[in-house]
Order: sequence, then structure tokens, then C-alpha cells
Amino acid sequence: MKSYNHLFEIAISDDVISSSLMNASLGKRSRPEVERILSNKEKYVKKIKEWLLKGEYVPHVHKARVINDGFLRKKRIIIQPYFYPEQIVQHIVVKTLKPMFMKGMYDFSCGSVPKRGIHYGKKYLEKFIRRNSKEIKYVLKLDIHHFYQSVNIELLKKRFQKYIHDEKMLKLIYYVLDSNTANLDGEEIREGLPIGFYTSQWFANWFLQPFDHYIKEELKIKCYVRYMDDIVIFGRNKRELHQKFLLIKQYLESIDLEIKSNYQVFLFDYIKKGKRIGRPIDFMGFKFYRDKTTIRSSIFLRAIRKAKKMKKKEKISWYDCCQMISYVGWFYFTNTHCAYKKYIESNVNIKLCKKLVGKHFKKKE
Repeated sequence: MKSYNHLFEIAISDDVISSSLMNASLGKRSRPEVERILSNKEKYVKKIKEWLLKGEYVPHVHKARVINDGFLRKKRIIIQPYFYPEQIVQHIVVKTLKPMFMKGMYDFSCGSVPKRGIHYGKKYLEKFIRRNSKEIKYVLKLDIHHFYQSVNIELLKKRFQKYIHDEKMLKLIYYVLDSNTANLDGEEIREGLPIGFYTSQWFANWFLQPFDHYIKEELKIKCYVRYMDDIVIFGRNKRELHQKFLLIKQYLESIDLEIKSNYQVFLFDYIKKGKRIGRPIDFMGFKFYRDKTTIRSSIFLRAIRKAKKMKKKEKISWYDCCQMISYVGWFYFTNTHCAYKKYIESNVNIKLCKKLVGKHFKKKE
């Protein structure tokens, strides 16, 4: 096991602080507060360095809000950190710890890791299905209940202590972890890893790293893909998968995590005498069949509705175009070309959408 020392020296370097400030400001540079800091960049780099060296960190209490997130409109509690110094410090922490986070990371732990998004996971799953048709008959699909909120901060701190032997760096990490308190409609809440913190996704992936190794090395599972807290595992028979499920459940309970009650073990899709038997895998917004990949029904319907609404408008906005282009990506990477032609291309001029979006962002710059 490798231990990490002298991390705080890296964290307080001018290069790390400066690049972290710039990364934290992406998408926010039109805000008055951010403009003011960027116009006096050297001054604020110096101020952050002095603040870090002083080490008198007081965890923040934030205002929380509820949003309807993603295509499924799930209700999520969001805690928005302050830009200065919180968001900058979060970027400093991740930049400093990134080599540690990436070392030993499971190859198909996807989501919130650079170059490991949904398309990365999709390619692996499709490749495995194509090359191992005799190996795969049943599927175990599960996800962790309220994963981010349920992460035990004390267990996460112990994991950091095990690897990092730098008290000043640990103190900075604890400042980020302990800033997970917020007010929601007058009630004080404490989220495990708050959704809205840049560090949360990195910390969450690293917290589950031993779990990934347990799945591959102890349970000897050949095909396993994890997209944050969503998990897909293939097996030859139901009994084997149910046994593996019980062991996975026990492991997660040992780190204070709970599996959602809607877990499934089912027969995977195959074609017999021209008839489809079994079910596809609904995962990462896609539907994986043995011979093709399509789009999740809810995303598909939203894309069609959006295209029809845009057709009726006399003038479309750049925001409408952004939404439409994001939907087009789903069609581009799946076997849905005919549906795209019929429902999207017949209603919306995608080339015009791209021009409007490009024009908007050039103007903004």
C-alpha cells in the first residue's frame, strides 16, 4: 500500500492554486464576484495561499435547494458551495489528490471521471456482450440507495488517514467533508457527500474503490460495470447471481450503504426462432440488447416532444438548440437512425441549431 506525504506543499503551490482558480471559474466568468477575482488574479492567489497556510478552516453552513434532475426528473437536494474560497479549494484538493484517486481505480468505474463517461461504459458493455455470448445469460442490476447522502464521512476520513500521512492536507480535506451542513426550508440537514460539491464525485468513486476490487478479485465476476452507484453484472445462472447479490449486500452494509429494493435478476435478451426472449438492460440512459443498443424510452419521448415543440415555434432560442443537440447525441451513438430521420430531422434543422449555439457562445466570449 502506497502512502502519500508532502501533499500540502503541492496544494499551496502557486501553479496549483492558479490553475484551480481558473478551473473553478469555468462557466461562471460573467458573475460579478468571479469577474472581480479574475481581474485581480495574482492578489487572490496570494490570499488563498495565506489562508491555506494559516489553517484556520471553519466549515460552512449552506442553503440547500431541491431540483428535478436529469431526464427522469428525480428530486435531489443540491448544496451550492461559495465560489471564494470553497469552490477554489475543492479544485485544489482534487488536483492535489488526483494521482492517488486514479491509482488502482477499476477500469470500468464510469461517471464523473475524465474520459470515462457514459459512452466509455457503453462501449465496454457492448464489446463484452458481442464477445461473450455464451458467458452471459442472466443479469444482476442494482443501485445504492441515496448513495451520495449515505456515504459515512467518518469512514471516509479513516480511509484518507490510511493513505495520507500529511496532517495539514488531512485538515484541509476534513474542512471540505465537514462543510456538508445546510438549511433546507428552515431545517438543518447534513448530507454525506453533497450533490453540488466538485469533490463529491471524486470522493465517492474513491470510497467505492475497494468495493470494485472485491467484486473483481474476491467474487471473480468477469463483467462488471459501475456507473457511480448503478451496477450491472452478468452471470450464467440465476442461483449464482443471487448468491453474489447477498455477498455484495453484506459488503455494502459493512460500509453503511444500502441497496435499493428494486434490484433485479433477469434473463438477458436473446433471439430464438425470430422471436425476442428475455429483457434488455436499461443502463446509463441506453437499452442494451444482444444485437443492438437503443435509447431509454423516457429520453426518446422527451427528444420527440422537444422536436415537435421547436417545429411550432416561430423563433427558436439558443437554449432550445442546446437541448436538441444534446438529444441528437443519444441518437448518434445508438441504433436509432430511422427514428432520428422520422422524428427529429423532419422537425428540426440541426445544422441551424449548431450555428445558433456557436454564434451565442462566440458573442458571450
